[in-house]
Amino acid sequence: MPDWVTHLAVAWTICRILRFRFKSFSPENTMIVMVGALIPDMVKLALGLKFLGLDVWDYLEAVHIPTGSLTLAGIIALLFPERKNAFLFLSLGVATHYCLDLILMHLTGGMYLLFPFSWNYWQLGLTTSADYGVTFIAVLIAVVVYLFGRFWDGRKDFHL
Repeated sequence: MPDWVTHLAVAWTICRILRFRFKSFSPENTMIVMVGALIPDMVKLALGLKFLGLDVWDYLEAVHIPTGSLTLAGIIALLFPERKNAFLFLSLGVATHYCLDLILMHLTGGMYLLFPFSWNYWQLGLTTSADYGVTFIAVLIAVVVYLFGRFWDGRKDFHL
C-alpha cells in the first residue's frame, strides 16, 4: 500500500462523496481526479524503460515530488478545453496521492513534500508498502459508498 488500486479507490471514493453535495464531481471529472492520483507514480515508467536499455530515472524522479507532479498536471490540463477546471481536478488527485504516500514508512526517510522550500523528509510511518490491509479497507469503503450512491440516486423513484 498504497498501490494504484488504493490510489484509484480513494480518489473515486472522495469524488463520489463530494458528488452528493457538488454536481461538478461528475463521472467525467471523477476520471480526471483518478488520473491525477496516478501522476506521481508516472516515475515508474522508468522501470519499464530500463528494459529497453534507457536509464531515465534521474529525469522522471522529479515527477514524484509535489512541484513536479503539479507541473505535469498543468501540462496535462492543457489538453482539455476547460484548462482551469482540469488542473484543479488533476491537482485534487495529486493531493490524494500524497496524502496516502504520507502514511507510509519510507526507506529513504520520507518524501520531499515542501521542495524546493524545504529539503526535509516527511512521513508518518503508519504502514509499510507491503501492507495490503489498507488496500482492502479502501476498496471496501469504495464498495460501500458505491452501494449507498446507488440507493441515494434511486431514492427519487422510491415511493411508500
